Amino acid sequence: MEARSITLEELLPHTEQARVTDPALVPVSPLRLQSYLHNPRAQLTDHVLFEMRENGRLIAYRTVLPDSLYGERGEPRRFAWLSGNYVLPEYRRKGISTALLQQVEARWEGQLMYTNYAPASKAVYDRTGQFRLLRKREGTRFYLRAASAELLKARLGESRILKTGDQLVNLFVNKRLKNFDLSSGSEDNLWYEAVGEGNYTVTRLTVLDPPMATLIEKHNKQNLFRRDAGIFQWILDFPWVTAGDADPVPYHFSYRSEQFQNLLYKLESEHGKQLGLLWLLIHDRKLSIPYLFMDDEKLLRPMARVCMETIIRSELAHATVRHEGLRRELKLYRKWFLSLRDMPQLIFAHRLIQESIPREFTVHDGDGDVVFTG
Repeated sequence: MEARSITLEELLPHTEQARVTDPALVPVSPLRLQSYLHNPRAQLTDHVLFEMRENGRLIAYRTVLPDSLYGERGEPRRFAWLSGNYVLPEYRRKGISTALLQQVEARWEGQLMYTNYAPASKAVYDRTGQFRLLRKREGTRFYLRAASAELLKARLGESRILKTGDQLVNLFVNKRLKNFDLSSGSEDNLWYEAVGEGNYTVTRLTVLDPPMATLIEKHNKQNLFRRDAGIFQWILDFPWVTAGDADPVPYHFSYRSEQFQNLLYKLESEHGKQLGLLWLLIHDRKLSIPYLFMDDEKLLRPMARVCMETIIRSELAHATVRHEGLRRELKLYRKWFLSLRDMPQLIFAHRLIQESIPREFTVHDGDGDVVFTG
């Protein structure tokens, strides 16, 4: 077997050639390719794709996402998120994933983290003994509609019985939700343009304006990764998933969805003294909140209201929230939910990067590659 790593500079010609030589297995989707090429925190010499071949045939790959963290004195340090690992079924349980991970460790000198992992991937990381739990963030999944067929699909496969059961439950749920007092406003696809919530105004944004950029910078100084408005705009401009037309490719991670949408909302007090930014991500009937920033915690109540109305209007099944204040506010709507479930987020760091991490720091739900996929 032959192992190879590809730099960002080599990525475009390599993937174009791979479409010809390896048409049955695509290691980087066209959408993710564009995102990688435009990553503001990546360098052309970064190794971002790691492959294993047998007799020239691609049989496994691993990708990483370059990023930066900020140390005790605010100094940036470059590292990569482990993001995407696939081995052809007939080659599994032969140590190939471990060999690819060892390549990544060597190229990135242990400057690695991971979150949003699959159980099989975590088992590979655990066997190395090199990764330590960096942060456990408590979270809650709020179920508004039944989705057992979707949740159990990986374990049970397609189930007509579960689908029928979900449909019957949701008929009752949707009838009940008609009693929820939705805000008035002009419809814009899945949402409205603006709505008053008490003494606050909520407005949907298409771009991050200067006040929002200032708000992000103001409230992000303790964040470990300090993603700013420029990074956020890159994420919005180059998503990894689309709800639009996309050429079918043999790629083994999500790249097209029936529902995928980023929604940004600006919250402003009556006299403009307090501002807030709420970022919602819809992906396949589920809602996540990658980022939120605010001048005053009073903004959490209208933020929770926006979340509720988004779930109802967009006919979503559930929302996952790890911001403590927003979780508290959403629990005030407990009677509308079918059930609540604990859903923590775990972030792991390689032992060689631990010394770079400050003693006190914050993280957001969307940090890592989570913001790209929900």
